Amino acid sequence: MKNKESYLKFIEIFQNERDFFECHEILEEIWVEETKCETRKHVAINLLLISVGLLHWRNKNFKGAVQVLENSLNNYEEVSFLIEELGIDSKELKDIIQDTILKIKKQKDYEELYLPLHK
Repeated sequence: MKNKESYLKFIEIFQNERDFFECHEILEEIWVEETKCETRKHVAINLLLISVGLLHWRNKNFKGAVQVLENSLNNYEEVSFLIEELGIDSKELKDIIQDTILKIKKQKDYEELYLPLHK
């Protein structure tokens, strides 16, 4: 997988620093480099949208959070094997995102969400 070190940096920041804006920046750079912005069917976009959705939720932008997290599930099945290659349980992550969308639609307070890493 290209840019493996950048993806690992994203995971480290997502899991420990909770700096979702920085996560967005890392993933956008990967996406631009790997696709020249020619497609949105890319694992970096799915993960980027999860980061942005959580940032919106934390900032109480419920509508934006739902919209972005729902978009993160677009093309999810097509990139799930790449999510797995990063050491993330893609099925569990999808379940977490779907549960999170339901919480946000009820305007529940922000809760920390972590990537379900394989042990």
